[in-house]
Amino acid sequence: MSSLSKGRSPLTIEHVDAYIQAFSSQCVIVVDGEGLIADCSAALLQEAGYTLQELKGMSLQQLGIESSFSILQDQYLEAVSQSSLNPIIRLRNCQGDVMNRRYAIVSLQTLDGRPYFSIHMDRVCTEEELSLLQKFAGTFMKDINLGVILIDVQFRIVDISDMACRVLGLHREKVVNKPVTEVFNAVPSHHQLIQPAILNGVVVRNHAVSWTNNEDRYELLLDSNVLKDEAGRTVGAYVIFKDVTNLRSLEQQVQRSDRLAMIGQIAAGTAHEIRNPLTSIKGFMQVLKNTFIEKGMVKEQEYTDIMLTEINRINELVSEFLLLSKPKNVSYHKVDIKLVMREILPIISNEALLHGVSVQYDAIPGLPKVIADSELLKQVFLNLCKNGIEAMADGGILTITEKVDYEELMVHIEIHDTGPGIPNFVIDKIFDPFFTTKENGTGLGLSVCQRIIHDIGGTIRVASKGYGTTFSVSIPFP
Repeated sequence: MSSLSKGRSPLTIEHVDAYIQAFSSQCVIVVDGEGLIADCSAALLQEAGYTLQELKGMSLQQLGIESSFSILQDQYLEAVSQSSLNPIIRLRNCQGDVMNRRYAIVSLQTLDGRPYFSIHMDRVCTEEELSLLQKFAGTFMKDINLGVILIDVQFRIVDISDMACRVLGLHREKVVNKPVTEVFNAVPSHHQLIQPAILNGVVVRNHAVSWTNNEDRYELLLDSNVLKDEAGRTVGAYVIFKDVTNLRSLEQQVQRSDRLAMIGQIAAGTAHEIRNPLTSIKGFMQVLKNTFIEKGMVKEQEYTDIMLTEINRINELVSEFLLLSKPKNVSYHKVDIKLVMREILPIISNEALLHGVSVQYDAIPGLPKVIADSELLKQVFLNLCKNGIEAMADGGILTITEKVDYEELMVHIEIHDTGPGIPNFVIDKIFDPFFTTKENGTGLGLSVCQRIIHDIGGTIRVASKGYGTTFSVSIPFP
Protein backbone atom coordinates (compact mmCIF):
# COMPACT_ATOMS: atom_id res chain seq x y z
CA MET A 1 0.00 0.00 0.00
CA SER A 2 2.77 2.42 0.85
CA SER A 3 3.95 2.46 -2.76
CA LEU A 4 1.08 4.80 -3.60
CA SER A 5 2.59 7.59 -1.58
CA LYS A 6 6.10 6.99 -2.89
CA GLY A 7 7.66 10.37 -3.58
CA ARG A 8 4.72 12.13 -1.88
CA SER A 9 3.82 12.71 1.75
CA PRO A 10 0.40 11.35 2.75
CA LEU A 11 -2.27 13.93 3.52
CA THR A 12 -2.59 14.24 7.32
CA ILE A 13 -6.18 14.39 8.55
CA GLU A 14 -7.69 14.64 12.01
CA HIS A 15 -10.10 11.76 11.47
CA VAL A 16 -11.91 10.04 8.58
CA ASP A 17 -15.38 11.46 9.41
CA ALA A 18 -14.18 15.06 9.02
CA TYR A 19 -12.55 14.21 5.68
CA ILE A 20 -15.72 12.57 4.32
CA GLN A 21 -17.84 15.54 5.47
CA ALA A 22 -15.67 17.84 3.37
CA PHE A 23 -16.51 15.78 0.25
CA SER A 24 -20.13 14.91 1.03
CA SER A 25 -21.38 16.09 -2.39
CA GLN A 26 -18.82 13.98 -4.28
CA CYS A 27 -18.54 10.22 -4.73
CA VAL A 28 -15.74 9.30 -2.29
CA ILE A 29 -14.82 6.01 -0.57
CA VAL A 30 -12.21 5.79 2.20
CA VAL A 31 -10.52 2.41 2.73
CA ASP A 32 -8.18 1.41 5.55
CA GLY A 33 -4.71 -0.08 5.32
CA GLU A 34 -6.22 -3.50 4.60
CA GLY A 35 -8.28 -2.21 1.67
CA LEU A 36 -11.60 -2.49 3.54
CA ILE A 37 -14.24 0.26 3.44
CA ALA A 38 -13.92 2.63 6.41
CA ASP A 39 -16.33 5.40 5.26
CA CYS A 40 -18.31 6.67 2.25
CA SER A 41 -19.67 10.07 1.25
CA ALA A 42 -23.41 10.75 1.20
CA ALA A 43 -23.35 11.17 -2.60
CA LEU A 44 -21.77 7.72 -3.05
CA LEU A 45 -24.29 6.06 -0.70
CA GLN A 46 -27.19 7.66 -2.59
CA GLU A 47 -25.97 6.50 -5.99
CA ALA A 48 -25.03 3.00 -4.84
CA GLY A 49 -28.25 2.56 -2.86
CA TYR A 50 -26.59 1.27 0.33
CA THR A 51 -26.34 2.50 3.90
CA LEU A 52 -22.99 3.20 5.58
CA GLN A 53 -23.67 0.44 8.14
CA GLU A 54 -24.07 -2.07 5.29
CA LEU A 55 -20.75 -1.11 3.70
CA LYS A 56 -18.36 -0.58 6.61
CA GLY A 57 -15.78 -3.32 6.80
CA MET A 58 -16.62 -4.69 3.33
CA SER A 59 -14.13 -5.07 0.50
CA LEU A 60 -14.63 -2.95 -2.62
CA GLN A 61 -15.73 -6.00 -4.58
CA GLN A 62 -18.53 -6.63 -2.07
CA LEU A 63 -19.71 -3.07 -2.76
CA GLY A 64 -19.99 -3.93 -6.44
CA ILE A 65 -16.64 -2.60 -7.68
CA GLU A 66 -15.26 -5.17 -10.10
CA SER A 67 -11.59 -4.74 -9.09
CA SER A 68 -9.92 -5.13 -5.72
CA PHE A 69 -8.24 -2.11 -4.13
CA SER A 70 -4.75 -3.45 -4.94
CA ILE A 71 -5.67 -3.69 -8.66
CA LEU A 72 -7.19 -0.19 -8.64
CA GLN A 73 -4.05 1.08 -6.96
CA ASP A 74 -1.76 -0.49 -9.57
CA GLN A 75 -3.89 0.92 -12.43
CA TYR A 76 -3.83 4.38 -10.92
CA LEU A 77 -0.05 4.31 -10.33
CA GLU A 78 0.51 3.27 -13.96
CA ALA A 79 -1.73 6.10 -15.21
CA VAL A 80 0.11 8.63 -13.04
CA SER A 81 3.52 7.44 -14.21
CA GLN A 82 2.46 7.75 -17.88
CA SER A 83 0.73 11.14 -17.34
CA SER A 84 -2.40 9.74 -18.97
CA LEU A 85 -6.06 10.11 -18.08
CA ASN A 86 -7.32 8.74 -14.79
CA PRO A 87 -8.38 5.12 -15.23
CA ILE A 88 -12.03 4.04 -15.05
CA ILE A 89 -13.65 2.22 -12.13
CA ARG A 90 -16.81 0.16 -12.68
CA LEU A 91 -19.31 0.37 -9.83
CA ARG A 92 -22.47 -1.75 -9.71
CA ASN A 93 -25.28 -0.31 -7.55
CA CYS A 94 -27.79 -2.31 -5.51
CA GLN A 95 -30.14 -2.52 -8.52
CA GLY A 96 -27.39 -4.09 -10.63
CA ASP A 97 -26.81 -1.03 -12.87
CA VAL A 98 -23.17 -0.47 -13.85
CA MET A 99 -21.79 3.06 -13.42
CA ASN A 100 -18.48 4.06 -15.02
CA ARG A 101 -16.30 6.51 -13.08
CA ARG A 102 -12.87 8.00 -13.54
CA TYR A 103 -11.03 7.82 -10.22
CA ALA A 104 -8.04 9.16 -8.33
CA ILE A 105 -6.50 7.78 -5.12
CA VAL A 106 -5.20 10.01 -2.32
CA SER A 107 -2.97 8.63 0.47
CA LEU A 108 -4.19 9.71 3.94
CA GLN A 109 -2.84 9.47 7.48
CA THR A 110 -4.68 10.31 10.69
CA LEU A 111 -3.03 12.16 13.56
CA ASP A 112 -2.45 8.88 15.37
CA GLY A 113 -0.49 7.57 12.34
CA ARG A 114 -3.09 5.13 10.95
CA PRO A 115 -2.96 4.84 7.10
CA TYR A 116 -6.05 5.28 4.91
CA PHE A 117 -6.71 5.84 1.20
CA SER A 118 -9.54 7.84 -0.36
CA ILE A 119 -10.92 6.98 -3.80
CA HIS A 120 -12.45 10.03 -5.53
CA MET A 121 -14.76 9.22 -8.45
CA ASP A 122 -16.04 11.47 -11.27
CA ARG A 123 -19.06 10.48 -13.31
CA VAL A 124 -18.49 9.15 -16.85
CA CYS A 125 -21.67 7.37 -17.91
CA THR A 126 -23.62 4.18 -17.43
CA GLU A 127 -23.33 1.21 -19.76
CA GLU A 128 -26.74 2.08 -21.19
CA GLU A 129 -25.75 5.70 -21.71
CA LEU A 130 -22.48 4.64 -23.31
CA SER A 131 -24.31 2.33 -25.69
CA LEU A 132 -26.83 5.05 -26.50
CA LEU A 133 -24.06 7.57 -27.20
CA GLN A 134 -22.28 5.11 -29.46
CA LYS A 135 -25.47 4.42 -31.40
CA PHE A 136 -26.22 8.12 -31.67
CA ALA A 137 -22.69 8.86 -32.93
CA GLY A 138 -23.00 6.19 -35.62
CA THR A 139 -26.44 7.36 -36.70
CA PHE A 140 -25.36 11.02 -36.57
CA MET A 141 -22.48 10.44 -39.00
CA LYS A 142 -24.72 8.50 -41.40
CA ASP A 143 -28.07 10.25 -41.37
CA ILE A 144 -27.47 13.86 -40.32
CA ASN A 145 -27.81 16.45 -43.07
CA LEU A 146 -24.50 18.04 -42.09
CA GLY A 147 -20.96 17.61 -43.28
CA VAL A 148 -18.93 16.35 -40.29
CA ILE A 149 -15.20 15.61 -40.33
CA LEU A 150 -13.23 14.45 -37.26
CA ILE A 151 -9.46 15.05 -37.21
CA ASP A 152 -6.85 13.61 -34.82
CA VAL A 153 -3.70 15.37 -33.58
CA GLN A 154 -1.69 13.90 -36.47
CA PHE A 155 -4.03 15.79 -38.85
CA ARG A 156 -5.60 12.56 -40.09
CA ILE A 157 -9.29 12.00 -40.82
CA VAL A 158 -10.75 9.80 -38.08
CA ASP A 159 -14.34 9.81 -39.35
CA ILE A 160 -16.46 11.60 -41.94
CA SER A 161 -20.22 11.81 -42.45
CA ASP A 162 -22.03 10.56 -45.55
CA MET A 163 -23.15 14.09 -46.43
CA ALA A 164 -19.54 15.36 -46.31
CA CYS A 165 -18.48 12.54 -48.64
CA ARG A 166 -21.24 13.44 -51.11
CA VAL A 167 -20.49 17.17 -51.17
CA LEU A 168 -16.69 16.81 -51.23
CA GLY A 169 -16.68 13.92 -53.70
CA LEU A 170 -14.97 11.47 -51.33
CA HIS A 171 -15.37 7.78 -50.45
CA ARG A 172 -15.32 7.12 -46.70
CA GLU A 173 -13.34 3.89 -46.87
CA LYS A 174 -10.63 5.63 -48.93
CA VAL A 175 -10.11 8.66 -46.65
CA VAL A 176 -10.50 7.39 -43.06
CA ASN A 177 -7.11 7.30 -41.29
CA LYS A 178 -5.52 9.21 -44.19
CA PRO A 179 -3.74 12.58 -43.70
CA VAL A 180 -5.88 15.56 -44.64
CA THR A 181 -3.10 16.86 -46.90
CA GLU A 182 -3.15 13.59 -48.83
CA VAL A 183 -6.95 13.53 -49.19
CA PHE A 184 -7.05 17.11 -50.53
CA ASN A 185 -3.69 17.09 -52.32
CA ALA A 186 -5.28 18.30 -55.58
CA VAL A 187 -6.53 21.49 -53.89
CA PRO A 188 -4.13 24.44 -53.36
CA SER A 189 -3.21 24.69 -49.67
CA HIS A 190 -4.77 28.15 -49.21
CA HIS A 191 -8.07 26.89 -50.67
CA GLN A 192 -8.30 23.68 -48.63
CA LEU A 193 -11.41 23.23 -46.52
CA ILE A 194 -9.43 22.15 -43.44
CA GLN A 195 -6.36 24.11 -42.39
CA PRO A 196 -3.66 22.74 -40.01
CA ALA A 197 -4.20 25.81 -37.80
CA ILE A 198 -7.41 24.17 -36.59
CA LEU A 199 -5.31 22.05 -34.20
CA ASN A 200 -3.78 25.21 -32.74
CA GLY A 201 -7.14 26.30 -31.39
CA VAL A 202 -8.30 28.52 -34.31
CA VAL A 203 -12.08 28.63 -33.94
CA VAL A 204 -14.22 29.17 -37.07
CA ARG A 205 -17.87 30.18 -36.95
CA ASN A 206 -20.21 30.60 -39.97
CA HIS A 207 -17.33 30.84 -42.44
CA ALA A 208 -18.67 31.00 -46.02
CA VAL A 209 -16.88 28.65 -48.43
CA SER A 210 -17.51 27.82 -52.09
CA TRP A 211 -16.68 24.25 -53.12
CA THR A 212 -16.80 22.71 -56.60
CA ASN A 213 -17.20 18.95 -56.96
CA ASN A 214 -16.83 18.08 -60.64
CA GLU A 215 -19.57 20.24 -62.18
CA ASP A 216 -21.57 20.79 -58.98
CA ARG A 217 -20.93 23.98 -57.03
CA TYR A 218 -21.81 24.20 -53.34
CA GLU A 219 -22.07 27.15 -50.98
CA LEU A 220 -21.12 26.02 -47.47
CA LEU A 221 -21.23 27.55 -43.99
CA LEU A 222 -18.40 26.07 -41.94
CA ASP A 223 -17.73 25.76 -38.18
CA SER A 224 -14.66 24.18 -36.59
CA ASN A 225 -13.02 23.82 -33.20
CA VAL A 226 -10.59 21.64 -31.27
CA LEU A 227 -11.53 18.70 -29.05
CA LYS A 228 -9.85 18.47 -25.65
CA ASP A 229 -9.65 15.84 -22.92
CA GLU A 230 -10.36 16.35 -19.23
CA ALA A 231 -6.79 17.56 -18.69
CA GLY A 232 -7.19 20.26 -21.32
CA ARG A 233 -4.94 18.56 -23.87
CA THR A 234 -5.90 18.79 -27.56
CA VAL A 235 -6.87 15.32 -28.81
CA GLY A 236 -8.31 16.31 -32.17
CA ALA A 237 -10.65 18.70 -33.94
CA TYR A 238 -13.93 18.74 -35.81
CA VAL A 239 -15.26 20.50 -38.89
CA ILE A 240 -19.00 20.84 -39.41
CA PHE A 241 -20.55 22.46 -42.48
CA LYS A 242 -24.04 23.09 -43.80
CA ASP A 243 -24.96 23.18 -47.48
CA VAL A 244 -26.66 26.56 -48.01
CA THR A 245 -26.49 26.52 -51.81
CA ASN A 246 -30.26 26.70 -52.19
CA LEU A 247 -30.56 29.52 -49.63
CA ARG A 248 -27.83 31.55 -51.30
CA SER A 249 -29.33 30.85 -54.70
CA LEU A 250 -32.78 31.93 -53.47
CA GLU A 251 -31.33 35.13 -52.00
CA GLN A 252 -29.61 35.94 -55.30
CA GLN A 253 -32.77 35.12 -57.24
CA VAL A 254 -34.81 37.54 -55.12
CA GLN A 255 -32.24 40.29 -55.63
CA ARG A 256 -32.14 39.70 -59.38
CA SER A 257 -35.91 39.50 -59.62
CA ASP A 258 -36.20 42.87 -57.88
CA ARG A 259 -33.75 44.43 -60.32
CA LEU A 260 -35.43 42.78 -63.30
CA ALA A 261 -38.86 43.93 -62.15
CA MET A 262 -37.63 47.52 -61.92
CA ILE A 263 -36.00 47.35 -65.35
CA GLY A 264 -39.15 45.74 -66.75
CA GLN A 265 -41.33 48.53 -65.41
CA ILE A 266 -39.05 51.16 -66.94
CA ALA A 267 -38.94 49.23 -70.23
CA ALA A 268 -42.71 48.84 -70.43
CA GLY A 269 -43.17 52.57 -69.95
CA THR A 270 -40.49 53.80 -72.34
CA ALA A 271 -40.18 51.17 -75.11
CA HIS A 272 -43.10 52.57 -77.10
CA GLU A 273 -41.72 56.10 -76.89
CA ILE A 274 -38.28 54.88 -78.05
CA ARG A 275 -39.55 52.75 -80.92
CA ASN A 276 -41.69 55.43 -82.55
CA PRO A 277 -38.81 57.87 -83.28
CA LEU A 278 -36.54 54.93 -84.18
CA THR A 279 -39.05 53.80 -86.81
CA SER A 280 -39.08 57.30 -88.32
CA ILE A 281 -35.28 57.56 -88.29
CA LYS A 282 -34.94 54.11 -89.85
CA GLY A 283 -37.41 55.01 -92.61
CA PHE A 284 -35.61 58.20 -93.56
CA MET A 285 -32.23 56.42 -93.44
CA GLN A 286 -33.50 53.81 -95.90
CA VAL A 287 -34.67 56.62 -98.24
CA LEU A 288 -31.22 58.23 -98.01
CA LYS A 289 -29.56 54.89 -98.69
CA ASN A 290 -31.59 54.37 -101.87
CA THR A 291 -30.68 57.89 -103.01
CA PHE A 292 -26.98 57.24 -102.40
CA ILE A 293 -27.23 53.96 -104.36
CA GLU A 294 -28.88 55.76 -107.32
CA LYS A 295 -26.17 58.45 -107.35
CA GLY A 296 -23.31 56.02 -106.83
CA MET A 297 -22.24 57.56 -103.51
CA VAL A 298 -20.57 54.43 -102.12
CA LYS A 299 -19.00 55.99 -99.01
CA GLU A 300 -22.26 57.65 -97.93
CA GLN A 301 -24.09 54.36 -98.55
CA GLU A 302 -21.65 52.59 -96.17
CA TYR A 303 -22.37 55.22 -93.51
CA THR A 304 -26.12 54.64 -93.80
CA ASP A 305 -25.60 50.85 -93.57
CA ILE A 306 -23.71 51.35 -90.31
CA MET A 307 -26.44 53.61 -88.91
CA LEU A 308 -29.20 51.19 -89.94
CA THR A 309 -27.31 48.34 -88.25
CA GLU A 310 -27.04 50.35 -85.03
CA ILE A 311 -30.74 51.25 -85.18
CA ASN A 312 -31.55 47.52 -85.46
CA ARG A 313 -29.34 46.88 -82.39
CA ILE A 314 -31.33 49.47 -80.44
CA ASN A 315 -34.59 47.81 -81.50
CA GLU A 316 -33.30 44.41 -80.36
CA LEU A 317 -32.26 45.90 -77.04
CA VAL A 318 -35.73 47.40 -76.56
CA SER A 319 -37.27 43.99 -77.37
CA GLU A 320 -35.13 42.34 -74.69
CA PHE A 321 -36.14 45.07 -72.25
CA LEU A 322 -39.78 44.22 -72.86
CA LEU A 323 -39.12 40.55 -72.16
CA LEU A 324 -37.91 41.51 -68.68
CA SER A 325 -41.38 42.76 -67.85
CA LYS A 326 -44.10 40.15 -67.29
CA PRO A 327 -44.98 38.83 -70.77
CA LYS A 328 -48.61 39.64 -71.53
CA ASN A 329 -49.34 36.92 -74.06
CA VAL A 330 -47.84 33.89 -72.33
CA SER A 331 -49.69 30.63 -72.88
CA TYR A 332 -48.94 28.04 -70.22
CA HIS A 333 -49.86 24.48 -71.12
CA LYS A 334 -48.36 20.98 -71.02
CA VAL A 335 -45.21 21.05 -73.12
CA ASP A 336 -43.20 18.14 -74.45
CA ILE A 337 -39.59 19.29 -74.03
CA LYS A 338 -38.45 16.60 -76.47
CA LEU A 339 -40.64 18.23 -79.16
CA VAL A 340 -39.24 21.68 -78.28
CA MET A 341 -35.67 20.39 -78.61
CA ARG A 342 -36.46 18.65 -81.91
CA GLU A 343 -37.73 21.95 -83.38
CA ILE A 344 -34.67 23.97 -82.38
CA LEU A 345 -31.97 21.32 -83.02
CA PRO A 346 -31.60 22.25 -86.74
CA ILE A 347 -30.98 25.89 -85.75
CA ILE A 348 -28.46 24.84 -83.09
CA SER A 349 -26.71 22.42 -85.49
CA ASN A 350 -26.36 25.10 -88.21
CA GLU A 351 -24.92 27.58 -85.67
CA ALA A 352 -22.54 24.90 -84.39
CA LEU A 353 -21.39 24.05 -87.93
CA LEU A 354 -20.32 27.68 -88.48
CA HIS A 355 -18.09 27.51 -85.37
CA GLY A 356 -16.64 24.04 -85.96
CA VAL A 357 -18.63 22.57 -83.07
CA SER A 358 -20.38 19.19 -82.99
CA VAL A 359 -23.69 18.73 -81.15
CA GLN A 360 -24.52 15.66 -79.07
CA TYR A 361 -28.11 15.22 -77.85
CA ASP A 362 -28.57 12.61 -75.12
CA ALA A 363 -32.31 12.02 -74.97
CA ILE A 364 -34.11 9.65 -72.61
CA PRO A 365 -37.44 7.89 -73.20
CA GLY A 366 -40.57 8.86 -71.29
CA LEU A 367 -39.58 12.43 -70.41
CA PRO A 368 -42.50 13.94 -68.44
CA LYS A 369 -44.29 16.98 -69.82
CA VAL A 370 -43.92 20.32 -68.04
CA ILE A 371 -46.22 23.32 -67.65
CA ALA A 372 -44.63 26.15 -69.65
CA ASP A 373 -44.82 28.31 -72.77
CA SER A 374 -43.14 26.38 -75.60
CA GLU A 375 -41.97 29.49 -77.46
CA LEU A 376 -40.32 30.91 -74.35
CA LEU A 377 -38.64 27.54 -73.67
CA LYS A 378 -37.26 27.62 -77.21
CA GLN A 379 -35.82 31.05 -76.49
CA VAL A 380 -34.14 29.80 -73.30
CA PHE A 381 -32.55 26.70 -74.86
CA LEU A 382 -31.49 28.55 -78.02
CA ASN A 383 -29.83 31.26 -75.94
CA LEU A 384 -27.96 28.78 -73.70
CA CYS A 385 -26.85 26.64 -76.65
CA LYS A 386 -25.73 29.71 -78.61
CA ASN A 387 -23.69 30.89 -75.62
CA GLY A 388 -22.06 27.47 -75.31
CA ILE A 389 -21.20 27.34 -79.03
CA GLU A 390 -19.72 30.85 -79.01
CA ALA A 391 -17.60 29.94 -75.95
CA MET A 392 -15.79 27.24 -78.01
CA ALA A 393 -13.76 29.49 -80.28
CA ASP A 394 -11.49 26.61 -81.34
CA GLY A 395 -14.29 24.10 -81.79
CA GLY A 396 -15.49 21.45 -79.40
CA ILE A 397 -18.58 19.48 -78.37
CA LEU A 398 -21.91 20.84 -77.17
CA THR A 399 -23.76 18.18 -75.19
CA ILE A 400 -27.47 18.45 -74.38
CA THR A 401 -28.54 15.92 -71.74
CA GLU A 402 -32.01 15.08 -70.42
CA LYS A 403 -32.51 13.84 -66.85
CA VAL A 404 -35.49 13.22 -64.56
CA ASP A 405 -35.65 13.39 -60.76
CA TYR A 406 -38.82 11.54 -59.76
CA GLU A 407 -38.30 12.26 -56.05
CA GLU A 408 -38.19 16.04 -56.55
CA LEU A 409 -40.53 15.88 -59.60
CA MET A 410 -38.09 17.84 -61.76
CA VAL A 411 -36.98 17.60 -65.38
CA HIS A 412 -33.34 18.62 -65.86
CA ILE A 413 -31.85 19.77 -69.16
CA GLU A 414 -28.07 20.14 -68.99
CA ILE A 415 -26.19 22.05 -71.68
CA HIS A 416 -22.44 21.43 -71.47
CA ASP A 417 -19.67 22.95 -73.58
CA THR A 418 -15.98 22.07 -73.72
CA GLY A 419 -14.82 25.69 -73.79
CA PRO A 420 -12.35 27.39 -71.44
CA GLY A 421 -14.91 27.73 -68.63
CA ILE A 422 -16.06 30.76 -66.65
CA PRO A 423 -13.65 32.35 -64.13
CA ASN A 424 -14.70 32.18 -60.46
CA PHE A 425 -14.79 35.97 -60.13
CA VAL A 426 -17.30 36.17 -63.00
CA ILE A 427 -19.55 33.15 -62.44
CA ASP A 428 -21.63 34.83 -59.70
CA LYS A 429 -22.45 37.78 -61.97
CA ILE A 430 -23.47 36.17 -65.24
CA PHE A 431 -27.21 36.37 -64.47
CA ASP A 432 -27.00 40.04 -63.47
CA PRO A 433 -28.71 42.45 -65.91
CA PHE A 434 -26.26 44.22 -68.26
CA PHE A 435 -23.28 42.06 -67.20
CA THR A 436 -21.60 40.59 -70.28
CA THR A 437 -18.20 39.36 -71.40
CA LYS A 438 -19.10 39.68 -75.10
CA GLU A 439 -17.87 42.66 -77.07
CA ASN A 440 -21.31 43.41 -78.52
CA GLY A 441 -23.48 41.73 -75.89
CA THR A 442 -26.29 43.49 -74.03
CA GLY A 443 -25.97 41.46 -70.83
CA LEU A 444 -29.69 40.70 -70.85
CA GLY A 445 -29.84 37.26 -72.50
CA LEU A 446 -29.22 35.16 -69.38
CA SER A 447 -31.32 37.51 -67.24
CA VAL A 448 -34.25 36.97 -69.58
CA CYS A 449 -33.70 33.18 -69.57
CA GLN A 450 -33.63 33.14 -65.79
CA ARG A 451 -36.82 35.21 -65.60
CA ILE A 452 -38.63 32.84 -67.97
CA ILE A 453 -37.62 29.72 -66.01
CA HIS A 454 -38.32 31.29 -62.60
CA ASP A 455 -41.83 32.25 -63.73
CA ILE A 456 -42.66 28.54 -64.20
CA GLY A 457 -41.14 27.57 -60.84
CA GLY A 458 -37.82 26.30 -62.17
CA THR A 459 -34.17 27.21 -61.72
CA ILE A 460 -31.06 27.75 -63.85
CA ARG A 461 -27.71 26.88 -62.33
CA VAL A 462 -24.23 27.11 -63.75
CA ALA A 463 -21.09 25.16 -62.91
CA SER A 464 -17.61 25.64 -64.31
CA LYS A 465 -14.27 24.19 -63.20
CA GLY A 466 -11.75 25.86 -65.47
CA TYR A 467 -12.57 23.57 -68.40
CA GLY A 468 -16.05 23.60 -69.82
CA THR A 469 -19.29 25.01 -68.48
CA THR A 470 -22.61 23.35 -67.69
CA PHE A 471 -25.94 25.16 -67.50
CA SER A 472 -28.61 23.10 -65.74
CA VAL A 473 -32.23 24.05 -66.35
CA SER A 474 -34.59 22.41 -63.85
CA ILE A 475 -38.36 22.56 -64.48
CA PRO A 476 -41.03 20.99 -62.24
CA PHE A 477 -43.54 18.58 -63.72
CA PRO A 478 -47.02 17.78 -62.36
